[in-house]
Amino acid sequence: MSKNLFDVAVIATMSAGKSTVINALLGKELLHSANEATTATITRIHDQDHLPFFSGSAYSYQNELLEESHKIDADTMKKWNADPNIKLIDIAGDIQALHNDAMDIVIYDTPGPNNSQDESHENLTMEVINDGNYGLILYVLNATQLGVNDDKSLLEKIQATLEKDPHKQIIFLLNKADCLDEEKGERLDKVVANAQKYLINIGFNKPTIIPTAAHYALILQKMLNNTPLTRTERADVNIALNSLNDNLIIASTIETTQKLKILNKLKKTKAIGRVKFANGTITKQRLSKSIMRTGFGVVQYLLQQRLSKTPF
Repeated sequence: MSKNLFDVAVIATMSAGKSTVINALLGKELLHSANEATTATITRIHDQDHLPFFSGSAYSYQNELLEESHKIDADTMKKWNADPNIKLIDIAGDIQALHNDAMDIVIYDTPGPNNSQDESHENLTMEVINDGNYGLILYVLNATQLGVNDDKSLLEKIQATLEKDPHKQIIFLLNKADCLDEEKGERLDKVVANAQKYLINIGFNKPTIIPTAAHYALILQKMLNNTPLTRTERADVNIALNSLNDNLIIASTIETTQKLKILNKLKKTKAIGRVKFANGTITKQRLSKSIMRTGFGVVQYLLQQRLSKTPF
C-alpha cells in the first residue's frame, strides 16, 4: 500500500545556502552549492526508507523523459541541473535522518528567483509556490544579509499565496547563524528578533524562526553516515564539534514546550557505535548531539512530527 506524501518546498533567494540546507537534510552532498545561482531546475526528492542509493530521471518542459540514472551522484545532478532542456529532476532515495511512518516526505528544491540573468528561475519557483500540493515551505534566510529587497519581494508573494490557504505552513531557517560576529554587535538573539519583526511587517503572524548552521550540519551528518569528507570539511570538523552550544535551539521561536522537548532529547541522546575520524574514531552519540546543536535537530524534530502517526 502506498503512503500519503508530505511535500516540503525549500525556497530561498540566491546564496542563502539553500542547497547546503537540503544536503544537510539528505546527509550527503547531492546538490551543487556555491556563492552563485546554482539551481536552474525543479528537483523533487522522494524519501523512501532503506533504498541503498538515489536513483531517478530528468524531464523536459514538455514532460518528456530525457535522462535516467539508477545511481545518482553529485556529478549527475550538476550535469542535469545545467542542461537548459531539463525542467524537472525526479529522484528517490533514503534520507537517513528522517523515518517515514504515516507519510513519505518529498522535498522540492527550487531555483533562486533573484537571478537577474535568467527570469525563468523565478517562474519555476512561483510555479511550485502556486501549485498548492505542498504542506510546508522551508524558507531559507541568510542571517548575515537579512532584509534585502529580493527577499522582501519573494516573501510578499509567498505570504499572499499562503493567506489563501490556512492549512499550509512556513518555517523560516535563519541560515549561516554561525557566521554572525558578536564583536561587531551581531548577537544571535538580536538578529532573530530583527528577523521576527521583519517577517511580521510583511504579514507573517508569529513566524517560526530556526537559526541554523547548515555547513556544519552537513559535515556532521556525512560523518554519521560514514560518507567521506572533502579536505575543507575535514579542516572544519573541530569547529563543528566544539564551537556550537545550545544557543541556536534556545534562540528559535518555536513553542517553549517543543523547545524543552528538544533540549531534553539532546541531553538523553544515546546513539550506539563509533565512526572513523582522522587517525581515530568518534562516538555517534557525540555526532548526533552536535548535529542537534546546528539547529537541524529542531528542523528534523518538526519534520518528523509531520511524518509520524502520533505526535511526540
